[in-house]
Amino acid sequence: MATNHQLVETILVETLACQDPNSAASKTRLLGRYQPLGPYIPGDHGSYPTTDLAMNALAELADITRENAADINIAVSRDRMRMITSEVFGASLQELSRERDTSQHWPMVKVRLLERARSSTKSIVHYVPVWLFVGQECGPFSIGGVKFIKRRDWLEEIASRRGKQSSWMPDVESLWAGTKLKGGSGLAGAKGALAALRRGEHNFKSLRLAFHNAKRFSEPKDLSNARTVARLVHPDQWVACSLVEGFEPEESRRRGVLAVQVALDTLRLAMVRPARSLISTAVDSVQPLSVDRLNQVAGEDLAHGFRINRPGMSGAPGLAQAIVDGSKDLFEAAGAALLPATNVSAHHQCPKLADRWFNAVHWYGRACLADVDFVAVVMLVIALDILSGGREQKGILELVARLTGIAMSQQVLGDGTTLKKLVERTYKLRSEVAHGSVLAVHAQLDVERGQLEDLATAALDQYAVQLHHYAGVGGIDDRDAFLKSLQAAKL
Repeated sequence: MATNHQLVETILVETLACQDPNSAASKTRLLGRYQPLGPYIPGDHGSYPTTDLAMNALAELADITRENAADINIAVSRDRMRMITSEVFGASLQELSRERDTSQHWPMVKVRLLERARSSTKSIVHYVPVWLFVGQECGPFSIGGVKFIKRRDWLEEIASRRGKQSSWMPDVESLWAGTKLKGGSGLAGAKGALAALRRGEHNFKSLRLAFHNAKRFSEPKDLSNARTVARLVHPDQWVACSLVEGFEPEESRRRGVLAVQVALDTLRLAMVRPARSLISTAVDSVQPLSVDRLNQVAGEDLAHGFRINRPGMSGAPGLAQAIVDGSKDLFEAAGAALLPATNVSAHHQCPKLADRWFNAVHWYGRACLADVDFVAVVMLVIALDILSGGREQKGILELVARLTGIAMSQQVLGDGTTLKKLVERTYKLRSEVAHGSVLAVHAQLDVERGQLEDLATAALDQYAVQLHHYAGVGGIDDRDAFLKSLQAAKL
């Protein structure tokens, strides 16, 4: 493996050679994987042509530097680190070429690279529209660094973080109220149509399009911004405000959305079927809002219809607030496990156990959103297996029995099925799905899915609460030690 010094010299030599268009390096680069133009390194005054060999060295240098700096490894994504390395090298190229002592090249690059990577981290709130409660009065609430607010309160949240109102906000409020706002200038539209006429576009359709485009582009910036913001959040949606501290923007965005998803997954634990599948972020892949159906029986005319899948949970007045008020212990426990994923300075007292719950509840959430039963079944078993620390069927049974206080021989279903039998039956489904035919795995498993979903809900809910208490009294970060801290499993 090349040293950092060797990698820097490879980048420098290859790139400098390419500055001469008649050099062998310049001619060779046109035949590389980036043909016909070849790769470039961004510089202060344009870009520097370079070679595939130099680009490979840049990527390797970025990866090594990132892995050797723990804070950067967490806060900066691999792709962003590679871009930063390329930018730093391009900005330093002239100075490096003037430094004859090659032993100084890597130290010069290293200082700037680490400084640039660390300075790229920010404190960012990511606003994610979510389908949550519909037709319900419920106050704002938080799970870790994720705060859920109604759309009507979102602009106030933005202004509070900025320290003042934004000039486009009144127009957004007007648009949300249903007011039709005047667009751009008619004079600008006429000028656009006249310009099209001069270009030889004489038909009415082209002139009308030119008029409308020119008028639209003449619209004041505040109004244009307001139109964009106003249409991003549906009237029935809430906004999840996810605060991410200490990560570069792309990594911050990834973690911000993930935190919102896990916060919603936590909320599912306080709900019953089918409401768990009705809440989601606007970026989740979920069942379409409208499902069209077209079919025809022999000798009959075409039949057509559709079904509406309305997202968001509704119900009796006060239901949403009752769920939030009754889940304070769960939200506090889940928030403690979630926070380290969005804040580089936050640490859980039992990070391995908390990470296990974090991963398991995310699989559970994806299962709740799955539109096919067999996919949900597999994901739910995976979630329980992760939660038990990979102890499979036996471990899942013991963990659930300890967490819930339900005896293994106790009947949990109306048909006489015991907890032990339920775990055995549902765990067996994973193998049947994995090895079944396409028709078999697409068989209706809604009953089994519902039973497994309820089982996972109970386990994940109690695991979060019990772990929070265990960590609070100084419990050690060990799977078996945590298991033994729970009540003994009843046979």
